[in-house]
Amino acid sequence: MIVMARRLTAVRARWWLLVLVFLTAASAGASAQSFWDELLTGIELSIGQSVAAGVFEEYGPPARLSPEEQQWLAAIFSDIAGRAQRKEVPYSLTVLDSPVVNAFAAPGGYIFLTIGLLDYIGHDTDAVANVIGHEIAHVERRHGMNALGRRLGLGLVLQLALGPPSEDSPVWHQVAVIATELMHLGWSRDQEHEADNTGQRLAAAAGYDPHGMVRFFTILRELEGLEIPFLEFLSTHPLTSERIERARVRAELLTPAPRSRPKPVSPYTPRGSAGEPEAPPFFVP
Repeated sequence: MIVMARRLTAVRARWWLLVLVFLTAASAGASAQSFWDELLTGIELSIGQSVAAGVFEEYGPPARLSPEEQQWLAAIFSDIAGRAQRKEVPYSLTVLDSPVVNAFAAPGGYIFLTIGLLDYIGHDTDAVANVIGHEIAHVERRHGMNALGRRLGLGLVLQLALGPPSEDSPVWHQVAVIATELMHLGWSRDQEHEADNTGQRLAAAAGYDPHGMVRFFTILRELEGLEIPFLEFLSTHPLTSERIERARVRAELLTPAPRSRPKPVSPYTPRGSAGEPEAPPFFVP
Protein backbone atom coordinates (compact mmCIF):
# COMPACT_ATOMS: atom_id res chain seq x y z
CA MET A 1 0.00 0.00 0.00
CA ILE A 2 2.84 2.38 0.82
CA VAL A 3 4.51 1.62 -2.52
CA MET A 4 1.22 2.16 -4.37
CA ALA A 5 0.67 5.46 -2.58
CA ARG A 6 4.15 6.61 -3.52
CA ARG A 7 3.52 5.73 -7.17
CA LEU A 8 0.25 7.66 -7.20
CA THR A 9 1.97 10.61 -5.58
CA ALA A 10 4.71 10.50 -8.22
CA VAL A 11 2.15 10.40 -11.03
CA ARG A 12 0.24 13.36 -9.57
CA ALA A 13 3.52 15.24 -9.15
CA ARG A 14 4.35 14.73 -12.83
CA TRP A 15 0.94 15.94 -13.92
CA TRP A 16 1.21 19.06 -11.78
CA LEU A 17 4.77 19.65 -12.97
CA LEU A 18 3.61 19.60 -16.58
CA VAL A 19 0.74 21.96 -15.77
CA LEU A 20 3.15 24.28 -13.95
CA VAL A 21 5.59 24.32 -16.87
CA PHE A 22 2.74 25.01 -19.29
CA LEU A 23 1.33 27.88 -17.20
CA THR A 24 4.79 29.38 -16.74
CA ALA A 25 5.39 29.39 -20.49
CA ALA A 26 1.97 30.87 -21.16
CA SER A 27 2.41 33.61 -18.56
CA ALA A 28 5.76 34.51 -20.10
CA GLY A 29 4.03 35.35 -23.36
CA ALA A 30 4.53 32.08 -25.25
CA SER A 31 1.42 30.78 -26.95
CA ALA A 32 0.04 27.44 -25.80
CA GLN A 33 0.19 26.09 -29.34
CA SER A 34 3.82 27.08 -29.78
CA PHE A 35 4.71 25.52 -26.43
CA TRP A 36 3.08 22.21 -27.27
CA ASP A 37 4.51 22.18 -30.80
CA GLU A 38 8.05 22.58 -29.49
CA LEU A 39 7.49 19.93 -26.82
CA LEU A 40 6.03 17.39 -29.23
CA THR A 41 8.61 18.09 -31.93
CA GLY A 42 11.36 17.10 -29.52
CA ILE A 43 9.56 13.83 -28.83
CA GLU A 44 9.00 13.29 -32.55
CA LEU A 45 12.69 13.71 -33.38
CA SER A 46 13.72 11.23 -30.70
CA ILE A 47 11.15 8.68 -31.85
CA GLY A 48 12.25 9.14 -35.46
CA GLN A 49 15.86 8.30 -34.58
CA SER A 50 14.79 5.00 -33.03
CA VAL A 51 12.48 4.13 -35.91
CA ALA A 52 15.19 4.94 -38.48
CA ALA A 53 17.61 2.60 -36.71
CA GLY A 54 15.01 -0.16 -36.99
CA VAL A 55 14.57 0.56 -40.70
CA PHE A 56 18.26 -0.13 -41.36
CA GLU A 57 18.00 -3.38 -39.41
CA GLU A 58 15.08 -4.48 -41.60
CA TYR A 59 16.15 -3.19 -45.02
CA GLY A 60 19.90 -3.19 -44.71
CA PRO A 61 22.39 -0.35 -45.25
CA PRO A 62 21.92 2.67 -47.51
CA ALA A 63 22.41 2.02 -51.21
CA ARG A 64 25.57 2.96 -53.04
CA LEU A 65 24.91 5.39 -55.86
CA SER A 66 27.14 6.98 -58.46
CA PRO A 67 28.16 10.61 -57.86
CA GLU A 68 25.80 11.69 -60.66
CA GLU A 69 22.89 9.81 -59.11
CA GLN A 70 23.65 11.30 -55.71
CA GLN A 71 23.70 14.85 -57.09
CA TRP A 72 20.45 14.25 -58.97
CA LEU A 73 18.54 12.96 -55.94
CA ALA A 74 20.07 15.54 -53.61
CA ALA A 75 18.94 18.35 -55.93
CA ILE A 76 15.36 17.03 -56.11
CA PHE A 77 15.17 16.48 -52.38
CA SER A 78 16.59 19.92 -51.58
CA ASP A 79 14.03 21.53 -53.89
CA ILE A 80 11.05 19.73 -52.33
CA ALA A 81 12.14 19.86 -48.68
CA GLY A 82 12.90 23.55 -49.11
CA ARG A 83 9.18 24.17 -49.74
CA ALA A 84 8.09 22.32 -46.59
CA GLN A 85 6.42 24.42 -43.89
CA ARG A 86 7.81 22.64 -40.83
CA LYS A 87 11.19 24.34 -40.64
CA GLU A 88 11.84 22.81 -37.23
CA VAL A 89 12.07 19.35 -38.81
CA PRO A 90 15.53 18.35 -40.20
CA TYR A 91 14.30 16.45 -43.26
CA SER A 92 16.65 13.78 -44.62
CA LEU A 93 16.54 11.32 -47.52
CA THR A 94 18.03 7.83 -47.54
CA VAL A 95 17.97 5.34 -50.41
CA LEU A 96 17.86 1.78 -49.11
CA ASP A 97 19.66 -1.03 -50.89
CA SER A 98 16.59 -3.25 -51.13
CA PRO A 99 14.63 -4.80 -54.04
CA VAL A 100 11.41 -4.04 -52.18
CA VAL A 101 9.33 -1.47 -54.08
CA ASN A 102 8.57 1.06 -51.38
CA ALA A 103 8.83 4.62 -50.11
CA PHE A 104 7.91 5.74 -46.63
CA ALA A 105 8.40 8.40 -43.98
CA ALA A 106 9.25 8.06 -40.31
CA PRO A 107 8.56 10.67 -37.61
CA GLY A 108 11.09 13.46 -37.45
CA GLY A 109 11.50 13.91 -41.20
CA TYR A 110 13.20 10.65 -42.16
CA ILE A 111 12.30 9.91 -45.80
CA PHE A 112 13.20 6.55 -47.35
CA LEU A 113 13.18 5.33 -50.95
CA THR A 114 14.29 1.87 -52.05
CA ILE A 115 16.38 0.79 -55.01
CA GLY A 116 13.42 -1.41 -55.96
CA LEU A 117 11.25 1.70 -56.36
CA LEU A 118 13.88 3.69 -58.25
CA ASP A 119 14.34 0.82 -60.69
CA TYR A 120 10.79 1.55 -61.89
CA ILE A 121 10.59 5.35 -61.67
CA GLY A 122 14.23 6.48 -61.60
CA HIS A 123 14.04 7.51 -65.27
CA ASP A 124 11.30 10.07 -64.43
CA THR A 125 12.57 13.04 -62.40
CA ASP A 126 9.07 14.46 -61.93
CA ALA A 127 7.70 11.16 -60.64
CA VAL A 128 10.53 10.92 -58.10
CA ALA A 129 9.88 14.52 -57.02
CA ASN A 130 6.19 13.81 -56.45
CA VAL A 131 6.91 10.65 -54.45
CA ILE A 132 9.34 12.57 -52.25
CA GLY A 133 6.73 15.32 -51.87
CA HIS A 134 4.12 12.75 -50.87
CA GLU A 135 6.33 11.27 -48.14
CA ILE A 136 7.35 14.69 -46.82
CA ALA A 137 3.64 15.55 -46.69
CA HIS A 138 3.01 12.71 -44.23
CA VAL A 139 5.51 14.38 -41.87
CA GLU A 140 4.21 17.88 -42.61
CA ARG A 141 0.69 16.78 -41.63
CA ARG A 142 1.96 14.81 -38.62
CA HIS A 143 0.13 11.68 -39.74
CA GLY A 144 2.54 9.36 -37.96
CA MET A 145 2.63 11.31 -34.70
CA ASN A 146 -1.14 11.70 -34.59
CA ALA A 147 -1.60 7.96 -35.03
CA LEU A 148 1.09 7.27 -32.45
CA GLY A 149 -0.54 9.61 -29.94
CA ARG A 150 -3.84 7.76 -30.29
CA ARG A 151 -2.13 4.41 -29.71
CA LEU A 152 0.00 5.50 -26.77
CA GLY A 153 -2.67 7.35 -24.83
CA LEU A 154 -2.36 10.58 -22.86
CA GLY A 155 -0.52 9.02 -19.93
CA LEU A 156 2.45 7.79 -21.93
CA VAL A 157 2.57 10.97 -24.00
CA LEU A 158 2.78 13.00 -20.79
CA GLN A 159 5.52 10.72 -19.52
CA LEU A 160 7.51 11.38 -22.69
CA ALA A 161 6.79 15.10 -22.47
CA LEU A 162 8.17 15.27 -18.94
CA GLY A 163 11.45 13.82 -20.09
CA PRO A 164 12.04 11.12 -22.72
CA PRO A 165 13.31 7.91 -21.10
CA SER A 166 16.66 6.43 -22.02
CA GLU A 167 16.72 4.53 -25.29
CA ASP A 168 17.24 1.19 -23.51
CA SER A 169 14.23 1.64 -21.21
CA PRO A 170 11.08 -0.52 -21.62
CA VAL A 171 8.96 2.59 -22.22
CA TRP A 172 11.15 3.82 -25.05
CA HIS A 173 11.26 0.35 -26.59
CA GLN A 174 7.46 0.19 -26.48
CA VAL A 175 7.15 3.58 -28.18
CA ALA A 176 9.63 2.66 -30.94
CA VAL A 177 7.92 -0.68 -31.60
CA ILE A 178 4.47 0.92 -31.86
CA ALA A 179 5.77 3.69 -34.13
CA THR A 180 7.37 1.12 -36.45
CA GLU A 181 4.18 -0.97 -36.51
CA LEU A 182 2.11 2.07 -37.45
CA MET A 183 4.54 2.93 -40.25
CA HIS A 184 4.07 -0.57 -41.71
CA LEU A 185 0.29 -0.53 -41.28
CA GLY A 186 0.00 2.45 -43.59
CA TRP A 187 -2.37 5.38 -43.77
CA SER A 188 -6.08 5.97 -44.01
CA ARG A 189 -7.70 6.97 -47.30
CA ASP A 190 -8.11 10.56 -46.07
CA GLN A 191 -4.45 10.73 -45.05
CA GLU A 192 -3.35 9.42 -48.44
CA HIS A 193 -5.51 11.99 -50.24
CA GLU A 194 -4.03 14.72 -48.05
CA ALA A 195 -0.47 13.53 -48.71
CA ASP A 196 -1.14 13.32 -52.46
CA ASN A 197 -2.54 16.85 -52.45
CA THR A 198 0.28 18.33 -50.39
CA GLY A 199 2.94 16.30 -52.22
CA GLN A 200 1.84 17.43 -55.67
CA ARG A 201 1.68 21.03 -54.48
CA LEU A 202 5.18 20.83 -53.01
CA ALA A 203 6.49 19.38 -56.26
CA ALA A 204 4.77 22.05 -58.37
CA ALA A 205 6.01 24.82 -56.06
CA ALA A 206 9.54 23.52 -56.63
CA GLY A 207 9.10 23.60 -60.40
CA TYR A 208 8.31 19.93 -61.05
CA ASP A 209 5.42 18.58 -63.12
CA PRO A 210 2.56 17.38 -60.84
CA HIS A 211 1.64 14.90 -63.59
CA GLY A 212 4.63 12.94 -62.29
CA MET A 213 2.33 11.67 -59.53
CA VAL A 214 -0.14 10.39 -62.12
CA ARG A 215 2.61 8.60 -64.04
CA PHE A 216 3.82 7.03 -60.81
CA PHE A 217 0.32 5.79 -60.01
CA THR A 218 0.02 4.39 -63.53
CA ILE A 219 3.21 2.38 -63.04
CA LEU A 220 1.94 1.11 -59.69
CA ARG A 221 -1.32 0.00 -61.27
CA GLU A 222 0.63 -1.93 -63.92
CA LEU A 223 2.82 -3.57 -61.27
CA GLU A 224 -0.25 -4.45 -59.24
CA GLY A 225 -1.69 -6.30 -62.22
CA LEU A 226 1.56 -8.20 -62.75
CA GLU A 227 1.72 -9.26 -59.08
CA ILE A 228 5.33 -8.12 -58.79
CA PRO A 229 7.07 -9.57 -55.70
CA PHE A 230 8.41 -7.12 -53.10
CA LEU A 231 5.67 -4.60 -53.95
CA GLU A 232 5.16 -3.16 -50.45
CA PHE A 233 4.15 0.37 -51.40
CA LEU A 234 0.55 -0.59 -52.13
CA SER A 235 0.17 -2.32 -48.76
CA THR A 236 0.89 0.95 -46.95
CA HIS A 237 -0.41 3.35 -49.63
CA PRO A 238 -3.63 1.81 -51.02
CA LEU A 239 -4.21 2.78 -54.65
CA THR A 240 -7.78 3.43 -55.79
CA SER A 241 -9.34 4.72 -59.00
CA GLU A 242 -10.62 7.73 -57.05
CA ARG A 243 -7.11 8.52 -55.84
CA ILE A 244 -5.68 8.33 -59.36
CA GLU A 245 -8.44 10.55 -60.75
CA ARG A 246 -7.96 13.13 -58.01
CA ALA A 247 -4.25 13.28 -58.77
CA ARG A 248 -4.98 13.71 -62.47
CA VAL A 249 -7.47 16.54 -61.90
CA ARG A 250 -5.12 18.25 -59.45
CA ALA A 251 -2.24 18.01 -61.91
CA GLU A 252 -4.32 19.81 -64.53
CA LEU A 253 -5.01 22.66 -62.10
CA LEU A 254 -1.45 23.10 -60.82
CA THR A 255 1.21 25.00 -62.75
CA PRO A 256 4.87 24.25 -61.99
CA ALA A 257 6.63 27.32 -60.60
CA PRO A 258 9.40 28.90 -62.69
CA ARG A 259 12.82 27.49 -61.82
CA SER A 260 15.99 29.51 -61.33
CA ARG A 261 18.06 26.62 -62.70
CA PRO A 262 17.37 23.72 -65.07
CA LYS A 263 15.46 20.74 -63.75
CA PRO A 264 17.79 17.87 -62.77
CA VAL A 265 18.06 15.23 -65.49
CA SER A 266 17.96 11.62 -64.34
CA PRO A 267 21.23 9.68 -64.67
CA TYR A 268 19.77 6.69 -62.80
CA THR A 269 20.79 3.21 -63.94
CA PRO A 270 18.41 0.40 -62.89
CA ARG A 271 20.24 -2.08 -60.72
CA GLY A 272 18.54 -5.05 -62.33
CA SER A 273 20.73 -4.69 -65.42
CA ALA A 274 23.84 -2.75 -64.44
CA GLY A 275 24.63 -3.80 -60.91
CA GLU A 276 25.78 -1.53 -58.12
CA PRO A 277 28.38 1.21 -58.76
CA GLU A 278 31.30 1.70 -56.42
CA ALA A 279 30.29 4.79 -54.46
CA PRO A 280 29.61 5.90 -50.88
CA PRO A 281 26.24 5.07 -49.26
CA PHE A 282 23.61 7.66 -50.17
CA PHE A 283 22.17 9.93 -47.49
CA VAL A 284 21.02 13.54 -47.81
CA PRO A 285 20.67 15.51 -44.54
